[in-house]
Amino acid sequence: MHILVSLVLMFARPAADGVPRGPTEAQALSTTTQRHHEVLRIDRDFGMDHWEIALDGWMPREAKEHITDVRLWWVNTKDADRRKPFSASLRRVIDFGYQREGGSALAVRMAGDDKEYRFKVELDASGTPAVFADVKLADGTTAEHCRCDHGRLIARRILGIPVGIAALSVRCIDRDAHAREGTVPFREVETGRAYEAE
Repeated sequence: MHILVSLVLMFARPAADGVPRGPTEAQALSTTTQRHHEVLRIDRDFGMDHWEIALDGWMPREAKEHITDVRLWWVNTKDADRRKPFSASLRRVIDFGYQREGGSALAVRMAGDDKEYRFKVELDASGTPAVFADVKLADGTTAEHCRCDHGRLIARRILGIPVGIAALSVRCIDRDAHAREGTVPFREVETGRAYEAE
């Protein structure tokens, strides 16, 4: 019993940079050294509807213009938005990473099911981390540097059965403060197995 409790505490404890790594209650996402921000919530049109995906970000409490880290992981909406890391098998299918650019901006790469999506996480006018992407609209035009506030993974289906990801659709606000809906363009890559919902 003591070993189990120790393991739970070890994985729930924040890492050296103060960012939680293991399963985490929503109220524990901010720590004594890091302020948590939900950067983007992504739901799906397949799989269990109470499991959504969060792109979360953290900033040091003492630094106003630095993003410490961003993470993509599960959100359990039936358990007060508790976070849970992706399983090892899912991490082999979904490739997620970022590179720092000038200032506080992060160039983010998310790939899976032979598709690679690229966007940026940077501070908005209020100093909050947000996703900005070039969004393809239904009329074929592109809303450049559109601030995304919600995402949705659309399933690729065969005979109605989800077999992968067809698109990442988003809702965003363009540079002229107009609400837009469209998709984040992708480029085709070889990533191995198709994404399967857990």
